[in-house]
Amino acid sequence: MKTYAMGLVLALGLGAGVGASVSTLALADAPKNTARELTQLVMPKDGYQKMMQQMSEGMVEGMSRSGAQMPADFPKKMMAVVQEALPYEEQIDFMTKLYTSRFTDGELKDMVTFYKTPTGSKLVRELPGIMRESALWASQLLPKRLPELMKKHGIGPDQGQGAPGPSSAPAKK
Repeated sequence: MKTYAMGLVLALGLGAGVGASVSTLALADAPKNTARELTQLVMPKDGYQKMMQQMSEGMVEGMSRSGAQMPADFPKKMMAVVQEALPYEEQIDFMTKLYTSRFTDGELKDMVTFYKTPTGSKLVRELPGIMRESALWASQLLPKRLPELMKKHGIGPDQGQGAPGPSSAPAKK
């Protein structure tokens, strides 16, 4: 009877220890799971597709502006290249690590709660367009403002690389 009781105590003790280890592992994974859920809310598959589309269109536009000759199916092929270079699941895994490293599980849960609201869902839908319009605005504004500001800060074309400064002029003999 003592042997049976001792076996039961050991089994329960070991079982509790194993159970505690499994619980500890589950707790350790909790922030990662919450971060993954947040990542998938913030970047749903259709949002990822739009982001890849914008990225590939930008690359095609840049190459077109540089005068590169491209076949008619180049934009479609470029989209395939970009998606293969940055697969959705890899993006989700990377962003999950970033969120996990910067936020507590409680903070992640707060964000998940927000992104599940109508306002959070709307932010996810609207943010890519907002960012695109912001980038377009900046790309139109910078060329207008940079030359004068660069000159103001002493880095204008006449004072930049290749232009001799006053100290580099050869001394007159």
